[in-house]
Amino acid sequence: MVIRKNIFTKIILFATLFNFCFGGFFEDSELEINTNSFIFNDDTILLEIDNCNISSPKTSDREARANNEVYVVGHAYGKPGEGNFFPTNLTSFFDLNLTKNSKNYIALNGDFVRIANNQSFDKVKNYIDQNFDGYFISVGNHEIANNLEYYYNFFDRDFFYQEFNNFLLISANFSNNDWLPSEKQIAQINQLIENTNKKNIILLSHQIFWIEETDNEIKPNSDDLLNTSLEADSLGWIKSAKNKNFIIISGDYGAWGDTTYCKIKDNKLFIANGIGNSPNDSIIKIHDYEKSFLIEEINLAKEN
Repeated sequence: MVIRKNIFTKIILFATLFNFCFGGFFEDSELEINTNSFIFNDDTILLEIDNCNISSPKTSDREARANNEVYVVGHAYGKPGEGNFFPTNLTSFFDLNLTKNSKNYIALNGDFVRIANNQSFDKVKNYIDQNFDGYFISVGNHEIANNLEYYYNFFDRDFFYQEFNNFLLISANFSNNDWLPSEKQIAQINQLIENTNKKNIILLSHQIFWIEETDNEIKPNSDDLLNTSLEADSLGWIKSAKNKNFIIISGDYGAWGDTTYCKIKDNKLFIANGIGNSPNDSIIKIHDYEKSFLIEEINLAKEN
C-alpha cells in the first residue's frame, strides 16, 4: 500500500469535442494554469493536479449551468474495516451541493458496501433513489461476495452506459481475475464505442487495471482477485482505442488517505480516486454542458 502525502490538489478538466480530439492532451507540454480563471471555450482544456503535465491557457471565470452532473465516488463505504454506509463527509456534501436545476447522477466505482448483504445494498439503493436521477456502478471485490447474489436483489445489472451531450459514459464489471470485463461485456463496450458519434469516452472501473501502462507509479487499495499479469497496453482489448479519447476513472484507491492520481498518455487520461473517511477524501464531478464538459476534483473536507 502507498499513502500519498502531497498537498490537496484540485483537478479541473474542461474539454470539448473539437479540442479534445485535436492534438490529444498536449502530453509533452508543461503545466501552466491560472487557477483563478476558467471559461467555457470550444478549444480549451483545463487541468490542475500535481501529477499531470499539461499546458492550459489562462481564461476567465466560467459562467454556465450544466445539463447533467455526474458524481464519481470510489470506495464509498469509507474507512477500511469500519464503514457500514457512506461516510458523513460524503452525504453532507450531497445534502448541500446537489443541483436541483441539473440532472444528478452518482457513479459508484466499487466497494460502496463493506459487507455484501441485503441490509447494506438496501441502504445504498434507497439513498440513490431519494437523491439522484440515475446511477452507474462498477462493482468491486466487496460487492461480488456470494457471486453478487445480494447485489442483484437490489440492482438488476452490472453494466451501465449512457450518452451525454459530449461523451459516452460506460461503467463495467472489472472484478475478475484479470481485472478486465468479461468477454460479453468487452463485446458490448466495443459495440457501443463503434456505434457512438461521441469522440470522448469516459470509462469507469473499480480495479486500476492500467497500473502497468502508467509504470506502476501507484498501488491500489488491494490486489484482490488478480492472478495474472497486467498488460502494458491497458486498452488493447478496445478495437477503436486509437480513434477516440479516453478518460478512465478507477475507484480502488484512496482508502488509506491517498490523494488523487492522474496521468496523461497519448489519447488517454488515467485517474485514480476514492475515499476512506480521511481528511484527503475527494470525489470526481463531471459537469456536462451543451457543447463542452468539465471534470473537477472536489475535496470533501473543504466543501463541508
